[in-house]
Amino acid sequence: MDNNMMTYIIIGLVIGFILGMIFMNFISPKGRKYIKAQRELEQAQEELASQKQMMVKHFSHSAEILDNMAKEFRRLYQHIAESSGQFVNNENMPIIDLESNNDISVKQELTLEKQPKDYSDNPSGLFKSEDIKP
Repeated sequence: MDNNMMTYIIIGLVIGFILGMIFMNFISPKGRKYIKAQRELEQAQEELASQKQMMVKHFSHSAEILDNMAKEFRRLYQHIAESSGQFVNNENMPIIDLESNNDISVKQELTLEKQPKDYSDNPSGLFKSEDIKP
């Protein structure tokens, strides 16, 4: 045998071996399962990446909305603080002094010495038994 012929045989065997491996991966059930699992894995990774992206977008939008709410609340607070002096003057405000009032009944109404009742003194009649005559 020639040297060239030996080279062709070796190249043919290598190419045949490679083609056989590829052919077996596509035709064998194990190869098909592997390819299917690989596709499902890639699809799951793509879905996970899109979900992560949606979550990042959602939280950034929520943070932006909360930031706007905080700014608007500060603006409202400043507006109320600035305009509160326009409506109420310290001169026109009545002063209520509870200590100067000597009427004891008013003090008792304002301060409770005991806890109020959570029931009525009069019976409601809910559990009243009626005599049924045949």
